[in-house]
Amino acid sequence: MAETMSGERTRPMRGADAPQGGNGMGLGSVSGLFRSLADDLTRLFTQEVQLAKAEVSVAVRDLKAGVLSLAIGLGVLLAGVGFLLLSAVYALSLVVQPWLAALIVGGAVSLVGIVLLLKAKKSLDPKAMVPERTIESLRRDQEMVKRSVA
Repeated sequence: MAETMSGERTRPMRGADAPQGGNGMGLGSVSGLFRSLADDLTRLFTQEVQLAKAEVSVAVRDLKAGVLSLAIGLGVLLAGVGFLLLSAVYALSLVVQPWLAALIVGGAVSLVGIVLLLKAKKSLDPKAMVPERTIESLRRDQEMVKRSVA
């Protein structure tokens, strides 16, 4: 068992981690291994938290940019669509009564608006905010810890 542990070690042992005694099986080396494992797990956890923070920060920044673009685009579009709808009502009122022309144009625009809102709702799905790389990395780390403990 001592040969397997020393064969898996990838960095040189520090003072407290170095084996004590002639055969390297002293109590100091076991406690050093546990201390090293605890240090490594703490460092790993800290790095995973930093990765999660970075991913969430990027996702929030992208979401803010998307919402701002959506708001500006909707404002400009609203002005243009207002005039187009007004001209459509005027044109259709040459064929039917003005109240009926307004009703037809309003109904058609409402249907288009519903479709666009459903599409926007789908693109702002909370699943897009999940830090996928962090979850995958944590899963791999968990498997590595299980293998090293077993």
